[in-house]
Amino acid sequence: MKTLTYVSTKDVNALTWPVTIENINLYSPALSVFTDFKTAAPRVIESSTRADELVRLMRKEHVRMKVVVDANNAFVGVIGLEDLSEEAFIKQVAKGFTRSELLVADLMRPKETLLALSYNSLKNADIESLLYSQKTNELQHLLVIDENNKTIRGLISSSDIARQLKLDIDVTFSSFRNIYKIALLGEVHAPSKLQVA
Repeated sequence: MKTLTYVSTKDVNALTWPVTIENINLYSPALSVFTDFKTAAPRVIESSTRADELVRLMRKEHVRMKVVVDANNAFVGVIGLEDLSEEAFIKQVAKGFTRSELLVADLMRPKETLLALSYNSLKNADIESLLYSQKTNELQHLLVIDENNKTIRGLISSSDIARQLKLDIDVTFSSFRNIYKIALLGEVHAPSKLQVA
């Protein structure tokens, strides 16, 4: 057994904080707005979870998107607040489901329908190029794939970009398209409010 050493905190006045890059701008490396799953664990949810329970959970955790996995922890898709809107629930109820029986699998975006960014291309890009490539993307999150080992390496959040660039925007439901319009075109745009179930 190893012996642990204890030290008094009496003379300690400072905290260690994460290293952050100051003065992020459009020409900063795109990796500066990338959430790398090698250093930050992905937020996952099983596809068999009740959708109404996920809404409660995401509100509690202040999370806008989760990676969906099956019972074996294999990637099957993603689900975001836009997928859990009141309108999405109503559409499913109109198809004959009851609200309480809807699962994440019923409302998620399956992996077969998703496009993700290559990690190798992201490493050589700046934020401006990233936003330009996403100028029509109405979603809030973009997955990044490590093509060398065929894994989801991480993600990019439009709200993280808006915060890093210090844009004057409500990030609650901002999309890459909105961020592009504000950051690159200088448009003032109020995103429409989405009512989450």
